Amino acid sequence: MNRIFIFILLIINLSLMAQDEKAKEILDQLSINTKSYESIDVDFTFDFINISQEINEQQEGNIKISNNKFRLDLNQQIIISDDTTQWIYLKESNELQILEYDSQDDMLSPNKLFTIYENGYKTQYIEEKDKVHIIDLFPIESSEFKNIQIQIDVDKVQIKKIILNDKNGGSFSYTINRFSTDAELDEKLFNFNQEEYPEIEIIDLR
Repeated sequence: MNRIFIFILLIINLSLMAQDEKAKEILDQLSINTKSYESIDVDFTFDFINISQEINEQQEGNIKISNNKFRLDLNQQIIISDDTTQWIYLKESNELQILEYDSQDDMLSPNKLFTIYENGYKTQYIEEKDKVHIIDLFPIESSEFKNIQIQIDVDKVQIKKIILNDKNGGSFSYTINRFSTDAELDEKLFNFNQEEYPEIEIIDLR
């Protein structure tokens, strides 16, 4: 739907073949930490750069996750799921799409945003710099991205930045500006209130 979804798709499906023992240890702990959180509330900055095409774009985003529910706020759209229904609101056109939602089947489920494990990528521990672990990932099979870099806070063992480099010279980076966990999130956040959007166009795809 836009480049943010490239990020979400990658993270949701991102899995690691931990051939590097140090990388494996860190990534295992990252997965354990993430699964232990009652909720996650993250502000991030998205940058897309392609020098050859003279592209340099940036936008801000926020995602809130509680169990299998999520709310993703972007510059141009809002995506919400209560684990049964998914709402996609396009701000510029004042359009709302409503879909049935199954977190087990949906490969774009942002409630799995920071879960990174299992297989599919070779991993290499690069270095620790400024209290950040830097780990590179290389796809075992052909992929849209030639490599991915994950930067992880040494003390908190939380993701700080992800950089994805595609085969066309594009660089997608996601910088975590604020990472809050275990806050009590209002259930209203995970349900789209149509009354707040006058003259909204609704497309029900259920």
